[in-house]
Amino acid sequence: MSIQTNEQKMAQAAFGCVSARSKGEKFEDYKSFALAFPALVHSCGLAQALGFAESKDKKDYLNDLEKVLTDIEQKGICERSREVGLNEYTRLSRHVLTASTWLKRYCQAKGD
Repeated sequence: MSIQTNEQKMAQAAFGCVSARSKGEKFEDYKSFALAFPALVHSCGLAQALGFAESKDKKDYLNDLEKVLTDIEQKGICERSREVGLNEYTRLSRHVLTASTWLKRYCQAKGD
């Protein structure tokens, strides 16, 4: 049995999520948000970006983001981003950025 890195686990989970979504009728909307989300985290911060996603009813994307983070993070990233201390918030931000980048990459690949 081989050991997978966190990046490999995230990439594998992101591929499954995007593959399933790409067959749906709302994929263009999902793709548009997935392409913009990492930049949103960089410019606004994690809690604000997640809050924006919740306000725009991007539940599909947030659910997929949590699936990609399942092996690394606990459930409830939206709540946790508002409750944790600075060190944990920084670590959570890095993990969310990595996971969202994998979702973005696969959306770009599936989108054409």
